[in-house]
Amino acid sequence: RNMLANGNYSGLATAISNWANPNAPKGVTDNGWLLRTSGFPENFIVTNPQFNAVNLYTNWGMANYHSMQAQFTMRPTAGISFQVSYTWSKNLGLTGSGITDPRDRAADYTVLGSDRRHVLTSYGTFDLPIGPNRLFFSKSSGPLARFLENWQASWIANFSSGSPVNITAQSTLYGTGVPDQVGPFPFDKVGVDWQHGAYAGNYFANYFVDKNDSTKTYVDDPQKANVTSMDNLRNLVTLTAVTDPDGNIVLQNPLPGKRGNFGFNRIYGPGTWNADLALSKSVRIAESKSLQVRVDATNIFNHPQPGGSSVAASTRISYASAPLLSILKSSNSNNPFGYLGSKTGQRSFQARLRFSF
Repeated sequence: RNMLANGNYSGLATAISNWANPNAPKGVTDNGWLLRTSGFPENFIVTNPQFNAVNLYTNWGMANYHSMQAQFTMRPTAGISFQVSYTWSKNLGLTGSGITDPRDRAADYTVLGSDRRHVLTSYGTFDLPIGPNRLFFSKSSGPLARFLENWQASWIANFSSGSPVNITAQSTLYGTGVPDQVGPFPFDKVGVDWQHGAYAGNYFANYFVDKNDSTKTYVDDPQKANVTSMDNLRNLVTLTAVTDPDGNIVLQNPLPGKRGNFGFNRIYGPGTWNADLALSKSVRIAESKSLQVRVDATNIFNHPQPGGSSVAASTRISYASAPLLSILKSSNSNNPFGYLGSKTGQRSFQARLRFSF
């Protein structure tokens, strides 16, 4: 009843095809009983019901990558050295999994999740101009000179566009479903919107929240009106749609068996940027002995990365996952479409002392 009410024809067909004899002896599997007793052939739904599974091994995935790469390097000059690399790229292809329709794989050709339109990385070192024969305290000597000399700063900075993300709808027969766009979509509002001091943010500046009712972010999908009210079936429909501030539906679920017209990966998730800084000093004690003091600051600007939930990529770098982008309202959540509920990334310091001999 739930599958029928919500247009889950894949699940419904599978259930009917596998329906077993409820009176079969214990331990006996009698799949297909419902079809046989109803006068249908056993392969009415599944072409080869004698097989538990059929696996197709082939080269599903492919990528078509184009990029422009530039690099600028400054070799040590006046105590400064650094390198900056920039990549402008686009990565198109097929993921190789979750194909919407195996008979028309080309329709799923789109930007891949690994696409990063802009990536800028930079690293370098800077000898502080203090100590004997330097810009500041050039005439220092003795213990003061030993303390001031040989200070060096270094940095690593990374800037990257966000990854493509899907707006999802009711699942189709083979792959993830995407919605039908039936109204103007606010591409100009796509991006992190997090008011100062607010507990949560929104990726569409709350565009999909009704201006007359701030608690109203989802509405019943129009398909619900077409489901019969007999046997209380209409009340089992859980499909939802999202509307503009005036209550006009923008995104809704495609009809069963139809491909949503919005397409895959039409928007990009939050971009990332991070900067780390280190400060070190070497003190020569003897010809073969030296002492190094180093302080590392991770995420020196304490820049948070907003997202639906946080995912740690390593001990040094963490990325936030995409915001809430399903037009199907979760049964246990009242969060609005585009909800940003978490942040990741914090500043940390680490001090090290090294004695070399």
